[in-house]
Amino acid sequence: MIKNGIVRTNCAICHSDCGVLAHVENGKVTKIEGDPDSPINRGALCKKGLASLEFLNHPDRLRHPLRRTGQRGEGKWERISWDDALGTIADEMNKAKAEYGPESVLWLRGAFKGMQDNVFTRLANAFGSPNITSMAYVCHHPHVNAMKLTVGDSISQDYDHPPACIVVWGSDPEATFPPVYHQIRRAQAQGAKVMVIDPFETELAKDATLWVRPRPATDMALALGMIHVVIKEGLIDKEFVDHWTIGFDKLVPHVQAYSPEKVAEITWVPAETVREAARLYATTKPGVIEGGNAVENIQQSLQVSRAIYILEAICGNIGVPGGEIKWLAPQLANRSSPEFTMQDNVPKERRDRRLGAEHLAPFIHYALPQGIVRALLDEKPYMPRVAYIQGANFLNTWSNAQETREAFAKLHFAAASDYFMTPTTELCDIVLPVAHYLEYDAIHHGLLPYAAQIQQAVVDPGECWSDVKIYIELSKKLGLREHFWNDEQEFLNEILKPSHITFDEFREIGVLHGVKRYRFFEESGFGTPSGKIEIYSRFLEENGADPLPTYREPHDSPYRDPALAEEYPLILTCRKPALFRHSNLRQIPSLRSGRPDPILNIHPKTAKKLGIKEGDWVYVENKRGKISHRAEFTESLDPRVVVGDHGWWYPEKGVGDLYGFGESNLNMLTNNNPPFSPEMGSAVFRGLMCKVYKKA
Repeated sequence: MIKNGIVRTNCAICHSDCGVLAHVENGKVTKIEGDPDSPINRGALCKKGLASLEFLNHPDRLRHPLRRTGQRGEGKWERISWDDALGTIADEMNKAKAEYGPESVLWLRGAFKGMQDNVFTRLANAFGSPNITSMAYVCHHPHVNAMKLTVGDSISQDYDHPPACIVVWGSDPEATFPPVYHQIRRAQAQGAKVMVIDPFETELAKDATLWVRPRPATDMALALGMIHVVIKEGLIDKEFVDHWTIGFDKLVPHVQAYSPEKVAEITWVPAETVREAARLYATTKPGVIEGGNAVENIQQSLQVSRAIYILEAICGNIGVPGGEIKWLAPQLANRSSPEFTMQDNVPKERRDRRLGAEHLAPFIHYALPQGIVRALLDEKPYMPRVAYIQGANFLNTWSNAQETREAFAKLHFAAASDYFMTPTTELCDIVLPVAHYLEYDAIHHGLLPYAAQIQQAVVDPGECWSDVKIYIELSKKLGLREHFWNDEQEFLNEILKPSHITFDEFREIGVLHGVKRYRFFEESGFGTPSGKIEIYSRFLEENGADPLPTYREPHDSPYRDPALAEEYPLILTCRKPALFRHSNLRQIPSLRSGRPDPILNIHPKTAKKLGIKEGDWVYVENKRGKISHRAEFTESLDPRVVVGDHGWWYPEKGVGDLYGFGESNLNMLTNNNPPFSPEMGSAVFRGLMCKVYKKA
């Protein structure tokens, strides 16, 4: 750490991995700005990143390990040492393991944090528990698995070429992935046409070449309708389809049922708009599709992404400049490999006993959040005893928040690491303070494949520790130290071994670059069993899943249950405000002042019929519960659709009723019961029937 100067480091508030410059005076950071030399963000920095110092210096940040002294949720804690905290956690884990088996210990992660996620998984596997889970089942992994099954290789958008057509499907990168948003805007300035597929009019939709507004959770029907048009109108890339795909002959009759007129009935997108969308993407080449979280928060999560990859393939947009290409990633240790994560340390028979396995395809290895909740409530098929929670506020992010609260209250012991107290940490027995990104060293190589960047400790962390340090020290207490490193420096050096540099040398280098691979398949084919893009997946068929993507009406649907729709006539979906990350950062003044209340976007005509004025507090209710939001009129919305804010709780309300965790929490309305995604187990977070009325 330096006393004065500018330190090149990396923001870790979200998954974007933006490079930043930290200005240091007399050992304190006085300013944060975007690093213009970063290949990720090129100097741009969002409001969350610009609020880094408010986050770092916030008076409510956890600074010491804490042990609960009162009842759960009572808010009574005492300061303890790290040695006592980790010793207690290890003792509780090992006692549960000895008496009830390693599966009685839950290892639970929140949103993506970086390499520490893989170290977390390694520790859980070394311990022997199959009950490892995160938000992956509704975030990122559906499309990653769809990519593996369909393409066999990891591909991503080549924005720098640039593309001639960019489809932003169920994503709002301006709010959730700023580096990609700026890439899209740069390509648009060079003439790229942008199509946005989203029920809500995002910033990109406002000046898009085409905005397509589907009924929430019907993206599969739209994708199949676009494929139908592309095939019927002869817009496929025949040479690519003939040489590099299998199953096209089965796809052709399959999509005959998805005419634009039929798709219009399902999705509320006019038939001519379905045709226009298909033609725009198929004829404006090269093209990319930026798929988002909205298509993963629904029952058909994996299969919608499969349909999108099939659309890309038949239009010949894979492997070409300005299309979906492969990157040779920077030379780092493969931290997601089974060897690194020690996946095989858990025997198959025990892995098969992970909670919720009955709702997952055989090739999915995580435990299912809904299965964990159900096991805690019913004590079947067995009762979990202990949980370790990394940076997760499950009471606001898992489905059916009320059941989740009841379930977690039944744990014998729970420990969590976080930056602040949250509704979830208040139900724990030990809480550990996690270091801010300005307080520890790390390597960032996340969702964008083309660069690995340096993160450097700039200020003294005090008693806050990085997640990696926590796991290294906890491994020693658990008797597992032979599987880990002596310290963080040794871990970072191991990650950099394939590049033949040390972390200290990386400080001077700052960035390791990836290399683009165009038409990568011409050398050795695609990474699927057939060596081709598998439109028809025999692997899925053999595992009891649909070999071709097939639309199924959402379970919570006015067409499936017309009687219920009379009581709950509106369709609810959600969005993530740009000022927060999931349920995080609502205690940061500059961010909260920009969005002090949860917003329900509603069409003014709908609001008028309900006697609601703009700015009124309203209830959003369905058969599972009700929550409150503030009404905001949005004329561009379909009058049958309302859009709420994801992740709300109220840090300022104090520990009483767990910071008002249920007052505006959309997950008071979501469901823990099947049907789930038959492959990924994804719960349904979007496309819920509801009613809205003015709060008295």
